[in-house]
Amino acid sequence: MIRGTLGPAVRYALLAAALVVTVAQAQNPPPGAPSLSAVTGSPADLLVVGEELEYHVSYAFFHLGKIVIRVLDRYESKGRTVYRAEAVINSAAGIPFVNLHIRFISDFDEQLFSYRWSAEDSSSSGVAMRVLTFDYDNGRVFAASGKKLGDGFQPDSVDTVAITSRCQDGLSLFFFARGNVLQKARMNVPTFIEKEQVNTFFDFTHRIVDEEIDPVDYPIAVAEFEGRADFVGVFGLTGGFEGRFSNDHARIPIVAWMKVILGSIKVKLVRWTRPGWTPPRFVE
Repeated sequence: MIRGTLGPAVRYALLAAALVVTVAQAQNPPPGAPSLSAVTGSPADLLVVGEELEYHVSYAFFHLGKIVIRVLDRYESKGRTVYRAEAVINSAAGIPFVNLHIRFISDFDEQLFSYRWSAEDSSSSGVAMRVLTFDYDNGRVFAASGKKLGDGFQPDSVDTVAITSRCQDGLSLFFFARGNVLQKARMNVPTFIEKEQVNTFFDFTHRIVDEEIDPVDYPIAVAEFEGRADFVGVFGLTGGFEGRFSNDHARIPIVAWMKVILGSIKVKLVRWTRPGWTPPRFVE
């Protein structure tokens, strides 16, 4: 890969990996597909304030960077329970022409649909910021871009985009996949990316297999799924994705693969903080 393309390629790969298991040509949902609000299990099982998951992103034998995902808060707003989560993405030291530092924050309800999303990019001078505010009552999203000033936000531009349904953002998709991975279903999920309503297609197969990671000395029982989205090219994605989540109430993402402009990248769990959780052992 030539010098001029290495930096953007790694940057796109890390941004794609920040979706962890969730992005690329939608299909129509099959007859009888479950409602998109059909989250299996209790939200309290899935969403634990204080949970922290760290993933390493790699391409072949090269370590590209890490992603840390946290559940920050649970609060009440306008009669609904809302959770706040963040994803922090940092490129690995020593990669030529790459200096990536991104923070995503998503506020979503117990049905795992987005109400507010923001992105802070401190990779260069200053902090560029984007904010999406979902106004479902009026079928629209306010998409603002600008700069972060202290704890505030100074928008330079605000666009209003029409939407036809409740949507996912790039981070809430991570939790939506967790919420539905233990059922067998195919879903076509409205998703808002880059000022546009698109779709993410999931095929939850509920096929239970084993997976290994360095922090655990036994095979982990995981539920497989795969999918594609209709925004190929965004964040460097060029194909589908697949993931394996723990086959238990927590549904912790263990490993994921996706095709980006570099080729195939891998995202793997290396550390976690979640009270009382132990990866489930795979039994033949």
